[in-house]
Amino acid sequence: MPGKCVSRKGPRTTAATLWSCPRCGAKLLTKNLSHACGDYSIEKFLAGTTDAGRDPFTSFVALIGKCGPYDVAPAKTRVASMAALRFASVNRVGRDSIDVHFVLPRIIVSPRFRKVEQLGKLYVHHLRLGNPRDFNRELAGWLRQSYREYGQRSWLTDAEGDSNRAY
Repeated sequence: MPGKCVSRKGPRTTAATLWSCPRCGAKLLTKNLSHACGDYSIEKFLAGTTDAGRDPFTSFVALIGKCGPYDVAPAKTRVASMAALRFASVNRVGRDSIDVHFVLPRIIVSPRFRKVEQLGKLYVHHLRLGNPRDFNRELAGWLRQSYREYGQRSWLTDAEGDSNRAY
């Protein structure tokens, strides 16, 4: 549905706690959180891309789907995957690859990352994916961690601090 978050794998228990923008329907953590209202969709984001560029997009979405229930939040410059928060995004679809990022409350060191940005207590891990071998257990594990720790906000509530353990 253009301009709105599209639910995947059914409703989430946190969906009731999200605020929906009355203008565009975007689901946000708090009322009036800054965002760009618009008529955005996955189809529009992928318009003009090649099959070779869409294939990695499809593979990435399949890995996200294994993390648990999520919403898709298309925007002008990305397609984000959202639990309570947007935890991972496809930022660009190239001729035969995609640029993605995911968020964690800790840094992961790997030569696979093009860049890791620190934003306060959070780390945004950037990758370029194109080869089918890129969509492996390691990436799936990182996405599951991002889904749980940041997307579902468990890093804020983990009483034992296990979000800081090494994986």
